[in-house]
Amino acid sequence: MSKNGKPYALARLSVPMGDEGRVSCALIAFEAEAVTRLLQLRAGASVAAAGTLKVGTFEGNDGTVRPSLDMVADEIAATTPRPKKPKPAPAHRGHQGGGDPFDDLPGAGDIDWTRA
Repeated sequence: MSKNGKPYALARLSVPMGDEGRVSCALIAFEAEAVTRLLQLRAGASVAAAGTLKVGTFEGNDGTVRPSLDMVADEIAATTPRPKKPKPAPAHRGHQGGGDPFDDLPGAGDIDWTRA
């Protein structure tokens, strides 16, 4: 909760930079829907975020200057496909002994072989 009692959520995004690797982006959301969606995400999820981006730099421990990204997100959307729920396997009737062992196949029983 913020000082004024409103909920918020924080996240750190890993953003690809082409051949230069990745850069980290600090993200904060205050809008109720954005907070809810952000809290529903799992680590490693692919996301789209819309909001205000602040671009800057910082000096790393090794003295190199690196990019810095901070975003106040108004909207968050998961772009990782949700896994499909597995379909229940059809009940297998299997051969119970006696009769035609192929009677569980589609179309079985459409010809009466005892009269042929």
